[in-house]
Amino acid sequence: MSATELALAGAIAYFAGFGLAFLARPQLVERFGLRWTEAAGRAEVRCYYGAVSLALAGFLAYLWSQDEVVPALTGVLFLAGAVFAVRLVTTAVDGSWRADYPKMAVPVEAAFVIGLLLVRLTA
Repeated sequence: MSATELALAGAIAYFAGFGLAFLARPQLVERFGLRWTEAAGRAEVRCYYGAVSLALAGFLAYLWSQDEVVPALTGVLFLAGAVFAVRLVTTAVDGSWRADYPKMAVPVEAAFVIGLLLVRLTA
């Protein structure tokens, strides 16, 4: 295994582990003392909602500039599909269907994923 493959495997393990931990136990956020109304919580929201979204947009633009549009579209479909699937499952499990955000997010994300999927299937 080359150093680059090892680094990529490490990144995969890091993000998969972090993601699975918070999917299974969202209450872990309390262990870190994170509340969006406090400084550390605001920083975390900026990091994971702000910076990760900007980094993803930058990476997709980079792939586009390299004429890798189909792999970029495939990647964004994985991401959007995962967010939508977890939104549906956790909204049902947590019973938050009546909250304002899921009422808006579910149809918007459904339309986004369906649109991406239709375009990807014809690419």
